[in-house]
Amino acid sequence: MTTETPSSYFRLIRPTQHTLPVVVDVPHAGEWIPDEVAQEMTVKNQVLKRDLDLYVDQIWQDAPELGATLIASNVSRYVLDLNRANDDVSHKTVKGATEINKPGYYKDRGVVWRTTTDGTPVMASAMTQEAFARRIATFHTPYHQAIHDECQRVKDLFGFCILIDGHSMPSRGRSGHTDPGKRRADIVPGDVERTSCAHALSNAIEGHFKLHGFSVNPNTPYKGGFITRHFGKPKNGVHAIQIEINRELYMNETTFEIKPRGLERLRKACAALLPTLQDLDLT
Repeated sequence: MTTETPSSYFRLIRPTQHTLPVVVDVPHAGEWIPDEVAQEMTVKNQVLKRDLDLYVDQIWQDAPELGATLIASNVSRYVLDLNRANDDVSHKTVKGATEINKPGYYKDRGVVWRTTTDGTPVMASAMTQEAFARRIATFHTPYHQAIHDECQRVKDLFGFCILIDGHSMPSRGRSGHTDPGKRRADIVPGDVERTSCAHALSNAIEGHFKLHGFSVNPNTPYKGGFITRHFGKPKNGVHAIQIEINRELYMNETTFEIKPRGLERLRKACAALLPTLQDLDLT
């Protein structure tokens, strides 16, 4: 049995009995785009799908039945990228925005994407600051508040919380990526170079997926995005790690059709991972 908190924008599904100190969030699997946002876009749906983490919520769907919380966005990252800071924008995206120059700020593909990863324009023109503020208040703030509250609730129950930030990645780096043309590992755990969680958690996840026959390459090419960096505070009892899954394993990257056997293999591997985390020494 599970309990689900209904929302138009994301699902929060808690187990009836919370037996695992784990929260899984999936920020990029959603496809929904409100009509008023769609009218401002210049790209077609087929192009938009290329940058979504399609079906990752299905891969992690067993978390609540196993005793962990699942939080999954229903909204496309082209409405708002939930794995970015709420001030990560370019003046070309939001009129009058102040440029911020520090690691982790993507600007043209920040919290609102102005272009796709291959450089295709997404927006016809920059949005007003009022429109931007509405998007942040409607989509970003509630999702991040839900993660914060759930991590705190789990920490209160167990003394610590493990946050798994679930993603998928193209099988090869694209022209807009740091590794163009390179074949990627099956699984890329990102712990911001061993800073967002205890080493025991990183080691356990790497070992688990290798045991299940997957190639694993920690922090390459993804070290962990804003969610991992923002919530991962091991000294405060919250251990966050991003897990990127190679899309070629479970879907056709051109047609976006699911490969049922591949998805089921990943689903079983991810389900098998969660119970192993409860006995880790994260001190």
